[in-house]
Amino acid sequence: MNSDLPSLVAENVTLTLDTIQILDDVSLSMKPGRLVAVIGPNGAGKSSLLSILSGLWTADTGRVLLNNREVGNYPPAERARYCAVMRQDNTRPAGMTVLEAVELGRFAREAEGEASDLAWAILEQMGLADLAARDCTRLSGGEWQRVAFARTVAQVSSADGAGVLLLDEPVSSLDPSHQHELLGEARRLARAGHAVLAILHDLNLTAHYADEVALLSAGRVHACGPAAEMMRPEILSEIYGCQVTEVCEGGQRALVSFPPGKR
Repeated sequence: MNSDLPSLVAENVTLTLDTIQILDDVSLSMKPGRLVAVIGPNGAGKSSLLSILSGLWTADTGRVLLNNREVGNYPPAERARYCAVMRQDNTRPAGMTVLEAVELGRFAREAEGEASDLAWAILEQMGLADLAARDCTRLSGGEWQRVAFARTVAQVSSADGAGVLLLDEPVSSLDPSHQHELLGEARRLARAGHAVLAILHDLNLTAHYADEVALLSAGRVHACGPAAEMMRPEILSEIYGCQVTEVCEGGQRALVSFPPGKR
């Protein structure tokens, strides 16, 4: 893949469901080596956008290009080799161990072999090796979320390191330490050549880990650009409809939100 070209591009995407416009003229570009965060209020269209980017849903108008080819033109197995999705509702495979669940991520690449070796390597990289023999149905919500992320990574891991990861609220069930661990790994994967998109809600995690931020509001991209430019209190206050302020102490910067009219 030519690293100068975006690996996933949405162009003027619109979507209407039950007469309600969910997405309105949305354009977004993901490039290898970059972690893009999509943030915005509940109901802004974030998960719907991810469904269209992944090829699961079809836009009413506009198009999505995966490696310069319309995403809907890929056979599912071929698309899965280039683009992996971690959804909020990842179903736990019944009767499978953690190792087997991560190996399942290699299904679209079974001809490449070495599924078990790669799965072990990913589990060790992510500090999950001690769970390898556990039944997936006996994991906590946070443990399963980390395993689901490992399976997503296994799906696009290949010699050239060029794939797309779409992560829908990947840290929603995790404690603060594991939130940093997972997003740190996502950023490391981006630096290794993947294009990574994550839907996030935590403003501070977004500011710390994202290279670029797309702010979605009422189905439209309100603003998109480098994280340092997007994660400003005046922009976030407008998007979320509450006061967001910046606090600096000991050289550290944090974003804090307050209910409207309470400060």
